[in-house]
Amino acid sequence: MLPHLISRSRNLPLRLLSRPFTTALARHTRAPPPFVPSPSPPRLPKEEQETFDALTKASLGAFSTPPPPQSSSTVNTSSKDLSEAELLELEKHADARKGGEKPLFEGDRNPVTGEVGGPKTEPTKYGDWSFNGRVTDF
Repeated sequence: MLPHLISRSRNLPLRLLSRPFTTALARHTRAPPPFVPSPSPPRLPKEEQETFDALTKASLGAFSTPPPPQSSSTVNTSSKDLSEAELLELEKHADARKGGEKPLFEGDRNPVTGEVGGPKTEPTKYGDWSFNGRVTDF
């Protein structure tokens, strides 16, 4: 037959000579399993699962409800007696700044730069563009 092919086949490992014949098409025709097993925590008993679900539902609702009124003696919070501005003021956080920074100068002209009609506070005081204590990046 062909002596040069026989001599080469003697040097090849036996597993290469005995590999089954397959095509790529045959591999892709098989459908993958619908659910691949993956790591997950062990299942809880039914009673504990119900408790867990109830606690989860309660905790999700805790963050979506408004805080209770502080006291009835400080402010009458009926919506009939308060204007919209007063209601917005009540909804603000207690630590929120009111009014922003104080102006650096009086009048329309900046005494340091001579600018007329410009901002009364330095917007880039700390290297960032800020307004009313909030920094914006653009």
